[in-house]
Amino acid sequence: MNNDEYAMIDIAPTVSAVLNLPAPAQSRGVPIQEIVTDLNHEDRIALIVPDALGLFAWNLWHDEMPFLQSLHDRHSIVLRSVMPSITPVNFSAMVTGTDLSGHGVLTFEDSFVCETLFDVVRRTGGKSAAVGLDGYTGSELLGRFADIWGNAGKGDDANIEEKILEIVDLHQPEFIIAQLGKVDDVFHQYGPSSPLVVPMLKDLDGRLDRLVSFLNSHAYGVIILSDHGQHDVDEEDLRGTHGTDSDIDCLVPCTWV
Repeated sequence: MNNDEYAMIDIAPTVSAVLNLPAPAQSRGVPIQEIVTDLNHEDRIALIVPDALGLFAWNLWHDEMPFLQSLHDRHSIVLRSVMPSITPVNFSAMVTGTDLSGHGVLTFEDSFVCETLFDVVRRTGGKSAAVGLDGYTGSELLGRFADIWGNAGKGDDANIEEKILEIVDLHQPEFIIAQLGKVDDVFHQYGPSSPLVVPMLKDLDGRLDRLVSFLNSHAYGVIILSDHGQHDVDEEDLRGTHGTDSDIDCLVPCTWV
């Protein structure tokens, strides 16, 4: 893994640079040149985001995820989440290039107060899509602002996978972002260091394998990252949580293909 540390706000200008578009107006990030160089021949970009798969958990369990490990063996960097290290704030950072003070989103019920990647793509004649479940940021926040609202209902990550395939087959948007929420749910339930999370991570690895193959075959460059990590706690109904400025909550792995 590349030891250089980048910022969550660097994702929006990176996507813009790959697509040869301007960054969102208020973006404070800078393009990650490694990604831009490798993907600059792509006309479409997909961000696939396993929620809460931080560097702490990745270092514990990467041997259980051989496909994702194979991608990290080729390209791998570390990103730092913006504060607070929670989902709506960091998904918003990904699509705006700025932090909470700039994008104004603390919960998925909020609205952006600045330009997004969705706006940039739309202004240049392209389309964007956001995919998520009922009650999750991918649908409740991002879906409201994308051209294509990829709501996958009350299901699980399998439904997210199906919705991505459906949207790409029908629309082939230039930019798509999808939230895979199962990691966060299971980490909250068992804690990120519990062996009980391994079956879920194996399932995620297979899903990422299928999605990358499908998206690559439809001329998408794919960036896989997370929004934040999680740390272990010992409470009656909660074994994992996040939101602090600790490295465990803030450092996440990122790869691309």
